[in-house]
Amino acid sequence: MFEEPLVTFESSPELVGLVGATILTDSNDFKGVHHAARNLAEDFGRVTKGDPNPFQVVDDGQAEILELTGSSAIIVGSIDSCWMLKELENSGKLNTSSIRGKWESFITAVVESPFPGCERSLVIAGSDKRGAIFGAYTLSSQIGVSPWYWWADVPPNFHPDIFALPIQTTQGEPSIQYRGIFINDEAPALTGWVLEKFGGYNSNFYKTVYELLLRLKANFMWPAMWPGYPNPGAVFFLDDPENQRLADEYGICISTSHHEPMQRATTEWFEEGRSDGTWNWTTHREEIIDFFRKGVTRAKGLESYFTMGIRGEYDKGMVTKDPGAVVRDVLEQQRSLFKEVHGREDAVPQVLALYKEVQDLYQAGEFKVPDDVTLLFADDNFGTLRRLPSGSEKSRAGGAGGKIYHQLNEAHERNARKIWVFNVGDIKPIEVPLTFAMSMAWNINSVRRDKIPQFLDKFATDCFSEDLSKSIVPIWHENDRLVRLRKHEHIGPETFSLLHYNEAGDISARWQELESASEHLYKIVSEEHKAAIWELVVHPVKASSIFTQLRVVQARNQLHARQRRNTANKLLRQALDLFDADFILSQEFHSLLDGKWNHMMCQAHMGYGDTWHAPSRDAIFGLAYVQRGQNSNIIVGQMGVAVEGHEGIRPGRINEESERTHPSRRDLVPGLTLPSMSRYGPTKRWFDIFTRGTQTIHWSCSVPYTWVHLSQIDGVLNPDGDDYRISITIDWEQVPTEFDDEVLISVSSKEGDFEHVHIPIHGWRVPEYFHGFVESDGCISIPASSSGIKDPYQHHPELGRGNEGAVTIGNSASIDDNIPFLEYPIFIFSRSTKATLTLYFNMTLEIDPARRMSYDIGIDNQQTKSHFLLPDFPVPNKLPAEGWLDSVMDCVWRRNHDVQNLESGSHILRLRLNHPNLLLEKVVLDLEGVRESYLGPPPSFAI
Repeated sequence: MFEEPLVTFESSPELVGLVGATILTDSNDFKGVHHAARNLAEDFGRVTKGDPNPFQVVDDGQAEILELTGSSAIIVGSIDSCWMLKELENSGKLNTSSIRGKWESFITAVVESPFPGCERSLVIAGSDKRGAIFGAYTLSSQIGVSPWYWWADVPPNFHPDIFALPIQTTQGEPSIQYRGIFINDEAPALTGWVLEKFGGYNSNFYKTVYELLLRLKANFMWPAMWPGYPNPGAVFFLDDPENQRLADEYGICISTSHHEPMQRATTEWFEEGRSDGTWNWTTHREEIIDFFRKGVTRAKGLESYFTMGIRGEYDKGMVTKDPGAVVRDVLEQQRSLFKEVHGREDAVPQVLALYKEVQDLYQAGEFKVPDDVTLLFADDNFGTLRRLPSGSEKSRAGGAGGKIYHQLNEAHERNARKIWVFNVGDIKPIEVPLTFAMSMAWNINSVRRDKIPQFLDKFATDCFSEDLSKSIVPIWHENDRLVRLRKHEHIGPETFSLLHYNEAGDISARWQELESASEHLYKIVSEEHKAAIWELVVHPVKASSIFTQLRVVQARNQLHARQRRNTANKLLRQALDLFDADFILSQEFHSLLDGKWNHMMCQAHMGYGDTWHAPSRDAIFGLAYVQRGQNSNIIVGQMGVAVEGHEGIRPGRINEESERTHPSRRDLVPGLTLPSMSRYGPTKRWFDIFTRGTQTIHWSCSVPYTWVHLSQIDGVLNPDGDDYRISITIDWEQVPTEFDDEVLISVSSKEGDFEHVHIPIHGWRVPEYFHGFVESDGCISIPASSSGIKDPYQHHPELGRGNEGAVTIGNSASIDDNIPFLEYPIFIFSRSTKATLTLYFNMTLEIDPARRMSYDIGIDNQQTKSHFLLPDFPVPNKLPAEGWLDSVMDCVWRRNHDVQNLESGSHILRLRLNHPNLLLEKVVLDLEGVRESYLGPPPSFAI
């Protein structure tokens, strides 16, 4: 991604033609280089829709045996192993000094007359084996073969002619030394697919994974290991003896997950005859040491990153009264094994995953970690980093690793640059986010916080074409915005508000519009693109759209049933149809390309209980049904009226308070009072008219003012028909400034029904001098990014739950830098004694015990007050932290602060962020009017 172009597709006499050029490698070079060069040869065939380029492995120093099919060649090799590169450098035709001694770097250059019989060649020279491999796959990508050509069925871009540009390029070193994936929770989907297509987790399967990783410029993997004992599980080291050896040959460094130390899979322990309860350091210490020894010995001579430490059985906490003592002893014995097998304690790369209680023990100083051991800081299982290097940890020889943009950039800034490993589950269907993560890991500057759509455009263009990218990017962009509202498994019928701020309706409508756009795109693309478009665009959108709409329809079904609406039953059927559509979509995935992806996406995902374990099969709960043949037990008619903002309806039971205060005014029941309107508020309000019985109802509405407009003033309600939603809009040019009263909308029927809908109307205006956000409906909601963003503040437009992004300070800022305040001018119309200021911060955690996340608040010229985002815990950042469970599902921290005696008129809210891990999304001043919702009030009117 975003490399300097190496090739062009337009002919010119001075250019080196690459189609048909013989691809040359040294027989003594690394086998992984041979694999990559051979794949490059095949990629030329894919792109030209012809034969692969000739591929030849030549012996050391034997220039005369080169059998070129044409006048040009492509030489691929590592500078210390390939005799051709050495000879070119000795003759002065190639200069490799810019990459010598560097990690995974490569140069490309056009060389004239490199050998007898060869007029010109394109040279790809790697500083090491992976440098050469990445160079070869970079050329593959640029000629038109996507890294996802097999795993996502992206068709090669056809080019009959390909020419090397007469330039020299240099790439590397990568931003992150080891970067890769963790295949996890892979049963039943990936496992079922692997068993059907490959017969098991063998080397034939893993070769497809190795190639994908290398094409993405990744080099690191935690292999599949789920579910393990007592059920059959994947055991990378035993399923196929070639798995580990071929990983090394291809160029993939193998490590193991946080609870599988020393290159041993958990399942191996039980397959050797042990039973539950035996994975216990206190009672089976010598057995476990011997178990570790076999892992170290088995991996000797193969590139490995050994996972250190220990966790309890089945990835649980250790069974011991002194876990700190256990970890200290475990680390000592593991280091001794390295010395025993390899001659030195630090002879092989080692990593300690600071996960759950292991991190707590580390922070409490219960054990020391040798300086050469990499500290792998984990997230909170929801994508939020729990810790990053602090103080002297930043300069550790072993470095650090971490788990997209802000958190990854923060990790890089704090020197967590040794390992990045991403839990990718079944690999599919997260092609886009994995490419994004690997792009940042290779070159942290390849993606900018304010240019993420540019990344999407580049990826879509590389996979398809520039023309298709124009349609794909808006879909991906909106899809990203919608899925980041909340994780799917946390979305229930109660999540999004049906009654306030049109929240559920707006979200559902956005999904439906996006689904329509993706389906339209699928219809117009060529046949060769359909499979990839379906996998990368249509399926992700439809899966999320169906799921979200189902939850919203479930909520409406329950609400309408409580209100005894006839339409409750239609919504029940709609919910069942959506539930079936979800299953049908997964079946469509299985039938794609004659069953190539059978079993993928088959995991049950609806009906989670109180644990993270997936249910055995999908289920939905809480659907309601009303008796359609029975009339409502109301004296007059069967028409019902409900308004935005209230679940209550009329006619219906009057609550005790309204009966006591307004015994003669049944129409003052709060259930029929709408939220207020002003020229600075929402452009419309709504109320519903519906039937609750078997008769046909002829209804009509009237208003007392010509400047109040209704979307419909009469209609007919059939027992089997739909409800009517009436929108209210105001012609504000006709509303007197001094008008401040309730307007009554009369709703009646020929059958004898009559109700009043109340809507408070405020005609007020702000002074002409004011510029800022204006109160409406009892609150002011301000996107954090609306303040003038100046250094050291940064705007992250693609971060957060809203479309406005979030604001933070740059990594270089510190508390001592006299950070300026963000200022937000506001105007309120009425004096409030109970105002509450609510700050919405994107979900982050304390990453540095030495510098806690804090912010300052001030209003006008009042003295500012400082606050910590998170409370001080006995063990810093121990989870679950207070409020963490709700906040991590909501994706935000909400922090409420009382505001005293705020007079009507203009004011300035002043906020200062004192930590780069604070991500402020929006600011809400509640003047006793904020209504319950998931996202909070939408942005207020700004002048």
